[in-house]
Amino acid sequence: MSGRVEVIAFPGTSGSFSGAAAQEAFPNGRCAGFPTFPEAAKAVIEGLADYALLPVENSFAGAVLPTYSLLEKLPLHIVGETMKAVRHNLLGVPGATLAGIRRIASHPQAIAQCDVFLQGLKGVQITPSENTAISARDVAAQGDPSYAAIASEEAARSFGLIVLAKNIQTSSANTTRFLILSRTETPLATPSKATVVFTVKNEVGALVRVLASFAESGLNMSRIESRPMPETPFQYFFSADFEGSMDAEHLSRAMEAARPYTCELRLLGVYPKAIPPKRENEANNS
Repeated sequence: MSGRVEVIAFPGTSGSFSGAAAQEAFPNGRCAGFPTFPEAAKAVIEGLADYALLPVENSFAGAVLPTYSLLEKLPLHIVGETMKAVRHNLLGVPGATLAGIRRIASHPQAIAQCDVFLQGLKGVQITPSENTAISARDVAAQGDPSYAAIASEEAARSFGLIVLAKNIQTSSANTTRFLILSRTETPLATPSKATVVFTVKNEVGALVRVLASFAESGLNMSRIESRPMPETPFQYFFSADFEGSMDAEHLSRAMEAARPYTCELRLLGVYPKAIPPKRENEANNS
């Protein structure tokens, strides 16, 4: 063995949930933060990193659309997934108070995941940002006691902030799923899940026929997501996950059965299915 340490790219900086998920998935790797989702993915394409870890779905707020956009366009393969329980906190500079907050910044997903808490605040401006931890860093840099960020407790420690409100996420089971992307197709462990992306022909029943082809081939679809194609108004790109036995021949037969009804059909990867994290009350009782 060469002893070379693998590099894992993630969007954000120290204290981000993506960074924590990357460290948990690769405890012996070197995790490197990048300002945006595309830059983290590009680091893998250019050989600066071995893997990229990107959030793809939240149990409360749904799909993370920037990741789906990248999956459609970039020459990367899904080789694994991981899940992380997400606990949001409202962070401010020392001396700040919850009553004095007039502006809050965070990633749009974090804002959506804390909607009930935020709706209870009056006279507060909510500002979307690139990343939760970057929001915390900006709050620390500005030193304004009326400015706060939604981020992790680790971000509070990293940037010298205080927790003004703890566990403000709406769902106690709030969990984010992350995909692990690589230049190669080699899965990190025994595959039990697959992801495909496709567009359908503009024909009556085309989508139904695609889904029927997968079902008749014995694939168990666990998720399907549609999103608009910006360059073709009111046409949609679909992403689907399948679970179960994932041998190459089985997948190939299913793809070929569905292909006549699609304009584009691509297998993004076969990979091991992640186990959802325990809820806090389950962990405390175990």
